[in-house]
Amino acid sequence: MATFKPSDFNRKADFGTVESKQNPNNGSIKKTFVKAFGLWYAPRTRTLNQQYQVQGTSLDNTKLIVVRHNAALENIKTAQIDGVMYDIVQYSPDESNAIISYDFVTLKRRA
Repeated sequence: MATFKPSDFNRKADFGTVESKQNPNNGSIKKTFVKAFGLWYAPRTRTLNQQYQVQGTSLDNTKLIVVRHNAALENIKTAQIDGVMYDIVQYSPDESNAIISYDFVTLKRRA
């Protein structure tokens, strides 16, 4: 089990959905992020070996973050960090009976 210090969770990510909304001025449709909730996260860096292993797979060019266990993440598909939208590619919840548990979330930047 991974252990983290509370000070590691020093960045904030918003989780929610993407909705298509019409611009009232010109009628064009734009996809906008609708926030459901926000969580503090700890960025997780991959080792060189791990980066080589994911190269050429669907996990290539992804970002890994760690959040405190939250069951609400189960149905969320989109995250936003610093104004940049990401798709949640993989969600790995900690299902142990530990008092403090962590979920690993793999994000891929939206094109």
